[in-house]
Amino acid sequence: MTNQSQQARAAIFAKLKAAPRQTVSVPLPEWQAWQDGDVNVRADRLAACMTTAHTEIVRATSDNLLEQLVACLRENGFKNLLLGKDNPFTTDLSHADLECEIRTYDQPIDGIKGDLFNHTDASLSVIPAAIADTGTLALVTGEKEPRALSLVPPTHIAILRECDIVSNFSDLMTSALWQQAGWDTRPPTNLLLISGPSKTADIQQTLAYGAHGPKRLIVFMVKE
Repeated sequence: MTNQSQQARAAIFAKLKAAPRQTVSVPLPEWQAWQDGDVNVRADRLAACMTTAHTEIVRATSDNLLEQLVACLRENGFKNLLLGKDNPFTTDLSHADLECEIRTYDQPIDGIKGDLFNHTDASLSVIPAAIADTGTLALVTGEKEPRALSLVPPTHIAILRECDIVSNFSDLMTSALWQQAGWDTRPPTNLLLISGPSKTADIQQTLAYGAHGPKRLIVFMVKE
């Protein structure tokens, strides 16, 4: 930096420091995270929030989940479905009468990148927890659930048990998900928070879906 630049910089900061300051004392609004002990209320709030964010909600039971899932794959005409390693639905879907190829994401991304970005219709994840307050799915990523599985395919299908819905983020931090991941003793990592399909907006506030991720998010909420 030249001497002239340093002088100009010093002059600018001197003016800023010398400028009159106005202190406004405004009390902060009282705020408390949304909370409800009724699992049905939490499920309804989650569904309402996610529907507002253009998520497609399917209410199911443990008895008819597989039937509804198969119907969804047929009705949408998906040619293939990508699941993470050890996904509990892989075997049942592979044996179902489907024209949809069931694939497993069980290799490094370099080996699957072409199919993942260009030839995958949909992916399926089992969601371990969700936040009713904001309508958000919480998904831990890793070897069995690669991050790209829910971020790349144009349609992401999620399976969520209603009993795994917590009220707010603070409750998530005391849930079994948090403790199983070991985040009660070390900082969290690889946690995805999903509140709807991918969307973005330009300077004119024109909202577009699927610009950098799934255009559709289909959530099966399962009552047990």
